Amino acid sequence: MISLRSSAGYRIAFTYAAAFAAAVLLLGVAVYLAADHEFRRQRDVAISKEVADLARERDPAELKQEIAGREATRATDSFGYALFDRNGRRIAGTLETPRPAVGFSTIIFQDPVEGPDVARAKAVDLADGRRLVVAVDSEAVEEIDKTILTLFGIAFAVVIVIGAVSALVLGRYLRGRLSTISATANAIVAGDTALRMPVGPQGDEFDAAALALNTMLDRIAGLMDNLRQVSSDVAHDLRTPLLRLRNELEQVGKVEGAAQRAIDLGDELLKLFAAVLRIAEVEGGELRQSFTRVDLSALAETVCDGFLPAVYDSGRILSWSILPDIAVLGDRELLAQAIANLLDNAIVHTPPATAITLSLVDTDGLARLVITDNGPGVSPADSVRLTRRFFRGEASRTTPGNGLGLSLVAAVANAHGGEIEIDGARGLRVTITLPMV
Repeated sequence: MISLRSSAGYRIAFTYAAAFAAAVLLLGVAVYLAADHEFRRQRDVAISKEVADLARERDPAELKQEIAGREATRATDSFGYALFDRNGRRIAGTLETPRPAVGFSTIIFQDPVEGPDVARAKAVDLADGRRLVVAVDSEAVEEIDKTILTLFGIAFAVVIVIGAVSALVLGRYLRGRLSTISATANAIVAGDTALRMPVGPQGDEFDAAALALNTMLDRIAGLMDNLRQVSSDVAHDLRTPLLRLRNELEQVGKVEGAAQRAIDLGDELLKLFAAVLRIAEVEGGELRQSFTRVDLSALAETVCDGFLPAVYDSGRILSWSILPDIAVLGDRELLAQAIANLLDNAIVHTPPATAITLSLVDTDGLARLVITDNGPGVSPADSVRLTRRFFRGEASRTTPGNGLGLSLVAAVANAHGGEIEIDGARGLRVTITLPMV
């Protein structure tokens, strides 16, 4: 049983929730500090306006009367007033506090209800030496700060609860999706190789990963099937030549020419294994690192020129149509061998007087190499199996070969990022499509 701490899904979810809570906390602190600063600034502005308004009173008697009037009409207001003479004696106002210094300051005054209390005050000296003081009880700002802190505390607690619940839900979702993939993988490891990762309709990252894994599993399954098929075909196709080789070796010293025939059979077996190794090398993908730009038009022209005498000697006809300047990224030797295998296949598996045609064209940035003949062709069932290793149709059993020629062509096409298509309805038509550069 995986614990919450060891579950990557829950760790991701709770990390996100913690980061969100920290962001909310920082935002709340910033808002609180900004609001507190603004409230205090507005309080100082209000005090400054009140002081400036009272300081305009020139006559001492009128100033005292104005202070008394404001205290009478603003009994519930938070302003407090005091007027001190040169000696520091309070001569007007009910604000009980020692004479403060000029400017803004925090003072202690005697509240009639609460006793000693804190206030924000501003003091200015008048022309005749008196000092006017206007103060505002700090309790109002403190109450606002307390209210903000209380509301923020409640809101932050709600955020924590929602974040924790959301993290649990998200963690359970992530863990469920990952557990499904893990369970499927374990089932495949246990032997149920037909299973595939579930893919949902959302098309999200999990579905993309599942699709990639399914593609990989299909590729592995194909390679395993190919390995089983190759093992079976190798065992089947080698049995006859090995028996013949054994028989010839038994005749060495008894029958003339038996040794040479045994050597020839051994050479055929070596060629077969060399072809198998060559296909494995091509399919391994390591050759792609050495790919260079290849002029496929010139290469195809050269191969056709080289095959022309052999084609005419066999009684067949070879023609070609090649567009110039068609280039691909690849291995020149492999591409030449693929073209040669196709031409050789057309010569071996068609009757005399067969017309063989090679064409190379550029179609929407793709090089299309097509080799056709008007021979007997192959059945639709054989068309899809011609690129399998060691596969030979019934009509080809009596002709030379080991069934690896088209397998190598298919491997070369795949190694160059292309594909091969075979149509044997009327004659044989083999099309190789490669990306151009």
